[in-house]
Amino acid sequence: MAMSTATDPHELRFDTGRICLDLIATTHPVERLGSVVVLRAWIAGSGLVPPGTPLAHADAGWLTAFRELRRETARLVRVRPAPRTRRYDLALARVNDLALAAPPAPRAVHGE
Repeated sequence: MAMSTATDPHELRFDTGRICLDLIATTHPVERLGSVVVLRAWIAGSGLVPPGTPLAHADAGWLTAFRELRRETARLVRVRPAPRTRRYDLALARVNDLALAAPPAPRAVHGE
């Protein structure tokens, strides 16, 4: 008898081998990025930030931006529009626009 490897539909997954694909996987089989709290958990769990990084400043705007990034990335990966078509170029340009922002600079903080 085979062991089940299915995950809870709301459980965050980090098993695709690529962060962009892990982000896309947050839509299947149901929406997993349903709140800012879950988005913060996904950001930390995906390794986008070092362990213990405070993410209290992540707000609803972040959730909207991550969902847009996910949608456009999925368009590039799933739909696989032919390169050099308008649809492909628009999706690629939007992903690049979303990735353009510089990451926050490191900051010294008080020790515990």
